[in-house]
Amino acid sequence: MVSNFIFIFFILTFVLNNEETCNIESNEKIKFHNVKNFINSKIYQNTVLIVEFEKYHLECLPGLTKYFIDLGYKVDIILNKKQSESMEKFRPIKDIRIFELKRKEIKKKLKKFKKQIKNYKFILLETIQYKSIGFYKKIGIYNNPKTLFLIHHLDKLYSLGINQTISKNYVFSLADYGIIPYVNPNYFGDFKLSHEKNKNSFFITATRNRHFKYFIEGVSYLKNKSIDFEINVVGIGGFNIQNVPKELRNYFHFYGQVKYQTMYNIVKNTDFIIINLYPNQKYDILFKTYRATGNIQLAYGFYKPVIIEESFANIYKFTNETAIIYNEYNISSAMLKAATMSKEEYQNMSIKVKYLQENIYNLSLNNLKKILKKQ
Repeated sequence: MVSNFIFIFFILTFVLNNEETCNIESNEKIKFHNVKNFINSKIYQNTVLIVEFEKYHLECLPGLTKYFIDLGYKVDIILNKKQSESMEKFRPIKDIRIFELKRKEIKKKLKKFKKQIKNYKFILLETIQYKSIGFYKKIGIYNNPKTLFLIHHLDKLYSLGINQTISKNYVFSLADYGIIPYVNPNYFGDFKLSHEKNKNSFFITATRNRHFKYFIEGVSYLKNKSIDFEINVVGIGGFNIQNVPKELRNYFHFYGQVKYQTMYNIVKNTDFIIINLYPNQKYDILFKTYRATGNIQLAYGFYKPVIIEESFANIYKFTNETAIIYNEYNISSAMLKAATMSKEEYQNMSIKVKYLQENIYNLSLNNLKKILKKQ
């Protein structure tokens, strides 16, 4: 009886692990380690250390980790405490270790810490904040010849004091501007993903320095067309319920600042992602010249078609097959097209986004492989 159960278990495991249609959610738990574990741990050959001490850009972490593992490396990750939930759905976990460390803990054991990081093949600093550069230098990772840098603001590239690293091509960015190598992480964990249209739902982030006037006009336009829809808003910044006319508030769900896994589930259950960028807006122009919007990564990773203004579409590799593209400020027409799209049309567009994600994965993986071969 026991042997029959074991046989059935292995058959089920094989089938689940070889499903072609989507990722599989798993209940595996990732263990988190402390500073003592880090100092005393054995660093295996061919291991990369990813360092992220800031509270930003943790959406990049699962995808970057996956690229390194897919290239044959093991990965150790240093994070602030309470940030590890961003990796909760990462699979497989056998090749990663997560160390939750406070800066003051590292400073107390600085000599041992610096000795330990010498054992890594590469170090990746995922986010650079000017105010933290002194700390990164002190702990031995900023001017380290093994350190790679993910640059989020290319307009500040040559003010970071890493010109020698730039000349070695040990830097990369999330957007393909042709300035430095392009590596876009858009894997967030093993989720059950679907290409089905469900609720006429839109996702948008409440980001500072953005213009929401035209988006609100689009919401009003759908209401006047008597269309059933919903808007999911994540984040805290320049947009909240007080910015929404009272007659439109029933269409909105404001989630505020949420954990990464909560945000991922909201995106997973949303139909369209709105890229709230417009031409001729000074701050927005940065996102088609030097910076990348994180919503694009969510769209790739969860196979979500986007609503995007035409001058931004090509930058992020979107076409009419993967996005609803509009001209200048006419987002209302794009939102109407999204809301009235048939389930079959939506499914086809979502599948095309999946193909786009796969192409970006292959391009990014090869670019990272070239960077790592330079040593």
